[in-house]
Amino acid sequence: MHSIIATNWQTHSQILAQIRFQVFIEEQQVPVADEWDGLDETAVHFLAQQNNLPIGCARLLIDMHKGIQHFHIGRVAVLKPYRAQGIGHALMEFILRFCRAQATHPIYLHAQTDRQAFYERLGFIAQGNVFMDAGIPHITMYWQAAE
Repeated sequence: MHSIIATNWQTHSQILAQIRFQVFIEEQQVPVADEWDGLDETAVHFLAQQNNLPIGCARLLIDMHKGIQHFHIGRVAVLKPYRAQGIGHALMEFILRFCRAQATHPIYLHAQTDRQAFYERLGFIAQGNVFMDAGIPHITMYWQAAE
């Protein structure tokens, strides 16, 4: 059984950094300077655990676009042995519920293009062109509430 909590960098930085280091820096070869962008201290973080073991994480920032606040989901990661078990889906659903409980800001993320279908199943729609981030193709996706 897994659990998901909202937390902050001050409380869980070591655990969150370990997950992101394994997934992004070691596995995906993201440059260290790109991963640690200085935004973690102000973000809301999410930690997924299974049997009290940390297995996944994500963060949530609030950005301004054209004078409107937006929720920006990022750094979504699940450790390799725990993938394809619904943990990433549960983590994203938790974050979407968290966002909707806070405000009605638009919700977006920059998806790695090979994860686009995963986010589409959650209700995200791709917008704009593919772009490179940390050497990996990405696309901007906005969440559309199912109403």
